Amino acid sequence: MMTKYSKIFKIEAVKKAVSRSPNTSLKAISSSLNVSVSTLHGWIKAMENKDLRDTSTSGGEKSPHAWSPKERLQAIIDTGQMTSDAISEYCRKKGIFPHHIEQWKSDFVNTKPLKDAEDLQSLKKEIIKLNHELNRKEKALAEAAALLVLKKKAQEFWGSNEED
Repeated sequence: MMTKYSKIFKIEAVKKAVSRSPNTSLKAISSSLNVSVSTLHGWIKAMENKDLRDTSTSGGEKSPHAWSPKERLQAIIDTGQMTSDAISEYCRKKGIFPHHIEQWKSDFVNTKPLKDAEDLQSLKKEIIKLNHELNRKEKALAEAAALLVLKKKAQEFWGSNEED
């Protein structure tokens, strides 16, 4: 039986295979994805030949990072009682990896709620302070760039004085 893999799954698998650590084999990556090594090699070759392109920004499948918290929670609920093979099949259909679901689970478990309005207020103040600092630095950078451009234009207009 031939399994149909989504394009985003293929792209993510290639990214995972290409960015693997030196002590991780391609065979280990393919077995963790429940894909044969030859299939993974084919996807890598297709990506190199530009036959397989990242279309996560187009209207079709979404990148795992573009999933809303509600969709992530639904995926966690859907896969809660599944075996690892069933989870892999579910992930292939949705264009994600099982490790995304595991990461989402840990994110939901480790999320600490804001204790009260004081926490919220302190975070808002910190955001305002950081935005103010960012604006100041952007202005300084723009001023430095303008001075460099003016210096270059002045040298072009008057020429450089090599006697000084």
